[in-house]
Amino acid sequence: MDTFPRISIVINTLDRAESLERTLTSLRQLRYPVFEVIVVNGPSCDHTAAVIEHHSTEVRAASCDQANLAVSRNIGIAMARGEIVAFIDDDAIPEPDWLDRLVTGYGAPEIVAVGGFIRDHGGIDFQCRVVIADRFGDSTDHQAVEGSLSHERYISLTGTNASFRLSALLAIGGFDEEYAYFLDETDVNLRLVERGWQAAVVGDAEIHHKFAASNLRSESRVPKSMYVQARSKGYFCAINAGAIYDKRIIVSHLTDYVRAEYRRKKQLFFSRRTSWGTSERLSDEVLRGVCDGVRDAYGQSARKLLGDALMAKHSEEVFKAFQVPLAAEQRLRICLVSQDYPPEGSGGIAQWTREMATGLADLGHEVTVITRSESAHPYIDFREGVWVHHIVAAAAPPSETAKYPEVPKKLLSYAWSVAEEIKRVQPRRQFGVISGPLWDLELLTILSDLNVPTVLTLQTSYALALPYKPDWQTNTSYRARHVEPVIARERKLLCSASYLLANSRALLADLEEAYDISLDGQRTTVIPHGLSDLAAEVGDEISLGDPNSDTCRLLFVGRLEPRKGIDLLLDILPELLQRFPRLIIDIVGDDTIKIGSETFRSRFERQSLKSAGLAARVNFHGKVGRRTLLRHYKACDLFVAPSRYESFGLIFVEAMMFGKPSVAISAGGVPEVITHNEDGLLICSDDPSALLDALSSLIADKTQRTCLGTRARQNYEQKFTRARMIGALESYFAKIQQEESGR
Repeated sequence: MDTFPRISIVINTLDRAESLERTLTSLRQLRYPVFEVIVVNGPSCDHTAAVIEHHSTEVRAASCDQANLAVSRNIGIAMARGEIVAFIDDDAIPEPDWLDRLVTGYGAPEIVAVGGFIRDHGGIDFQCRVVIADRFGDSTDHQAVEGSLSHERYISLTGTNASFRLSALLAIGGFDEEYAYFLDETDVNLRLVERGWQAAVVGDAEIHHKFAASNLRSESRVPKSMYVQARSKGYFCAINAGAIYDKRIIVSHLTDYVRAEYRRKKQLFFSRRTSWGTSERLSDEVLRGVCDGVRDAYGQSARKLLGDALMAKHSEEVFKAFQVPLAAEQRLRICLVSQDYPPEGSGGIAQWTREMATGLADLGHEVTVITRSESAHPYIDFREGVWVHHIVAAAAPPSETAKYPEVPKKLLSYAWSVAEEIKRVQPRRQFGVISGPLWDLELLTILSDLNVPTVLTLQTSYALALPYKPDWQTNTSYRARHVEPVIARERKLLCSASYLLANSRALLADLEEAYDISLDGQRTTVIPHGLSDLAAEVGDEISLGDPNSDTCRLLFVGRLEPRKGIDLLLDILPELLQRFPRLIIDIVGDDTIKIGSETFRSRFERQSLKSAGLAARVNFHGKVGRRTLLRHYKACDLFVAPSRYESFGLIFVEAMMFGKPSVAISAGGVPEVITHNEDGLLICSDDPSALLDALSSLIADKTQRTCLGTRARQNYEQKFTRARMIGALESYFAKIQQEESGR
């Protein structure tokens, strides 16, 4: 098509507020230049109305007073002012080029309906592609059109990914309102074919169907009721098969249908997916529904179609273009790589990646994250405006092993799998920039195999971590097989990458020293980390104690390993607790890491707490969720993290966000976050006595803690907000994308 026809997207929704919100958010990424969105609600009992109101500036809305999908669809048609009406379910997510691809199907005037492929809830496999239906409403799925088509064997577009010329829908009277649910779109497709029109399927006009629970089925597809579906089946067969088949054939077909459904409902019981009573009820509903559908078909004088009254009611409606935050040509199309991604991962790289992904998505950019699946299966999700691809690493092929013989197989397999996933979706997502960490060589094959500008983000590397990893140093076999080869490959990546993004100036200097290299200033950029301000949203679930007492709560956050300096803190805790009887210690982080034969926690509890009788005042919390972690920050009076090395120190920004002073070692990028005697205290080295003195001075002086905490909050607002970071990242990535596209 030479021009862009206006498109009306119609979403019919019922009691799916959460999934509707996600669907509406996903429409912000559509690349098509001119479309409107119509939401027909009802009769919903949840907070769907509030979701629609939240998007009221973007969409047009109406209500449907009955749980009837065909009635709801007709309301959408009556409101539509586009030349094409596209239907998408309230639990579906379109690919950004969905509409662009759909309109390519309207290449001839006889084509009045176009659909696309539908991926299932996992986003990898297809729920359906080319669906061919018959006069009984039965259908089969095909990769492409097979055999000849007619009004007895025709393309049946599935309602969650179907578009029609508005003029054709109006010509046939829209949807038949006898179909409260099921076969409504199949009936429309057949009536269009009977008029001599045709339908087409554009395979890459894809949507992802999440298959949310409804009033008729559970999320696992167990039916709650069968009456409506069976009634539609009976009605469809009587109306459409009855036009050319003998009634005895129709009765035989419906009898077989009822028997098959009986067997399916019994199997639900035998597979323990439902009770016997429910199985019996569902079976009864099948028979009753079929009988009622047939009765209604033969008893009515005419179909219940889109009427003049409804058209007149909406005659004054005008086209309302959906306002996307950024036009397609203005967007970043960026792929972020991170093994961990919240809520499954809560490490520094994971948190930073999420902040970057959601921040750029909020501005209107197209953001995809490639991360590790926490299950045995890959899947694709759409969260907070971000495409999140959860992959399962497959073994790298021999060709990759030959190319990188020294790289540990586990790391090579993951890096290769990341690259393969990017290659798979690149024709559709059209990434302009890829970004990922140096750690674990996640970008190894991407940097060498993909012709897309790639940014290597710099945090703590293997070489910088090695001095603080006793297990790496003592396990000579692991060091030779794993650590040293990774360090050697890290050096090559640092020397070859076209773009290097660091979180601190100190990190760049430390990397140059550790790898004996010079990092060209033209390749390197420093952008400090930033975080969303969540302090006001965090509750008081963790007891704060009496604010008027002299109780002081000290918080440590980090893995219980030498690099994080937990040994320094644990060594001084008995003395600190004896000095300050009102002191409470909270230690948050993975406490299962063994150093030698035991963990730091078990050694501390065995050697110190029992003899000192101080166990009740030291709380080991282990790993916690993100919300719980933030509550710990809010509850504490003072934060400590005596890390021997941090490339930046996001934990200190978290403490600053809550207005808490920090005590840390002046190492790595920490001095670029904490200013000594302004928003915290820095000690010069990993000296236990210096740490004891610094903590003691702040525990004993509430006024000083308050002053430093106030300044910490001010410095967070001035230097480390998410908005500041995202603005800098947006400009940085946009410059790269523009430079590379120009080349």
